[in-house]
Amino acid sequence: MIWSRISLAISKTLLITIIIIAVIGIALATYFSSLKGPIQTTTTPFTTITTPVYTTPMITTTPTLTTPVATVTTPITTTQMTTPSPTTPQISLYKLVIGTTEIRVPKELYDFAMKARAGSISVTINFWTSMYPFEADIIKEAVSMFMKEYPGVKVNYQNVQNMKEMVKAGVLAGDVENTAHVFTWAHDWTGEFADAGYIIALDNYLPPETLNDLQSQYAPIAFSAAQLRLHLYGLPWAAEAIALICDASKVPQIPSKFSDLENNVFKKYTDVSKGLYGLSYQIDPYHIYPFVTAFGGYYYDETTDTSAFNSTGTYEGIKFLLEHVFPYLYTSDLGGETQLKLFTDGKTPCIITGPWNGPRIREVYGDKIVIAPIPDIDGKTPKPFVGVKLLWITSLVKNDPNRLYASILFSLWFTLNDGSLKMFVDKFGYIPIKNSLIEYVSAHKEQYKYVYGFLESVLRGVPMPKVPKMGCVWDPVGTAVNAIVTEYNEKGLKTTLDDLRNILNSAATTLVEKCKVKLVS
Repeated sequence: MIWSRISLAISKTLLITIIIIAVIGIALATYFSSLKGPIQTTTTPFTTITTPVYTTPMITTTPTLTTPVATVTTPITTTQMTTPSPTTPQISLYKLVIGTTEIRVPKELYDFAMKARAGSISVTINFWTSMYPFEADIIKEAVSMFMKEYPGVKVNYQNVQNMKEMVKAGVLAGDVENTAHVFTWAHDWTGEFADAGYIIALDNYLPPETLNDLQSQYAPIAFSAAQLRLHLYGLPWAAEAIALICDASKVPQIPSKFSDLENNVFKKYTDVSKGLYGLSYQIDPYHIYPFVTAFGGYYYDETTDTSAFNSTGTYEGIKFLLEHVFPYLYTSDLGGETQLKLFTDGKTPCIITGPWNGPRIREVYGDKIVIAPIPDIDGKTPKPFVGVKLLWITSLVKNDPNRLYASILFSLWFTLNDGSLKMFVDKFGYIPIKNSLIEYVSAHKEQYKYVYGFLESVLRGVPMPKVPKMGCVWDPVGTAVNAIVTEYNEKGLKTTLDDLRNILNSAATTLVEKCKVKLVS
């Protein structure tokens, strides 16, 4: 009897214990399960590129350039997994196809694009440029192409004067209806506009996957020009840099070495007594920069806040310029207009200039010109300043989701659409920076001699600094260059070389005192 009672008690105790263990097990399972959260997609940050990768244009397979039709397709999600996070939501990405280009975009942008393409919404944005009239006509044609594909977005296009001040004034006044929502200019405005809050950072609205897809579409030098302090502020669509242009009847092929260019071209065609010179070359801080960089010098590095203006590299570069270029120039007037006229009048065989003078040069020479980067100097590569044309979006759209997405969609289309980008190349000679167009032009370089020559120079160049401090740097550098030219004309080469160090040191002192930069030797 006692044993029966004991057995019964043990059985009850065991049963209760089992129940308690089961309850605890369920509770623990529920708790740990709650920690896992939803499965997350990989969000690898886009890479910041500070120096160009290409040294010559890529030549791969020729892309098919068809009439672009932007489409939206079924949603996709990335498949790579990361460590689960209980706070990060799952990211759904959708494929947006612009012409032959496919990028992943977030659902909100996808939905907007689908409605805009169907014409089921109506949004108006303002797009501004500041260009020559014949350029504006081509831009207007591209805008019409966009609106035909996206009838839900009306783009009011204006080609305006004094655009920089007009954008600033409109944003400061909050004039949403009458100010640009999207505008384009060379990338060196980025720092001033970003610091003042006039433009938005695209990475605040687009996920890393979209940024990675965009980065893969453009030449590295172009994408880096659109970045500032790890943020992406604009999208690139064309570029500019100076190159060497020669009359093909006098110089059928540009030498690959500068020494050969000097000995076989400059010396051959220089006859001062007859008003003939070996080269046309506008002399100012911008145009002479390739000779500075060839020897390791530079004016200002925005990443380190330093200047090497009185460094050995800058000194050697300007010394080389004085010794091997100046003797073949008409130095009495080194302004751009005079130097261009010398070339178009046939008084020089070559000119160093940019694509902006292309129309006037082709009026005289047609296609009978050869274009190439400035040749290497004893194995050292002259790297010109590169200006990249960007599309920015003003901060006026931040509080209007439809205008924001319309501005982003238009910017994506404008910079990714092979059809319109090729039109810019064919009709005006813009230098492309989208990889597919670089490949196309490179594969057809005989057809695109003019564009290809400048393209090579762009891809070996360095982006113009884009922070406001560069505006301060230009002044003392310009003063020094003017002093060098004046002394050369008044006292000759030897005296100028003797004083060169002092001129550079004086400018460097001003850079430190006025611009607050650090000097490197």
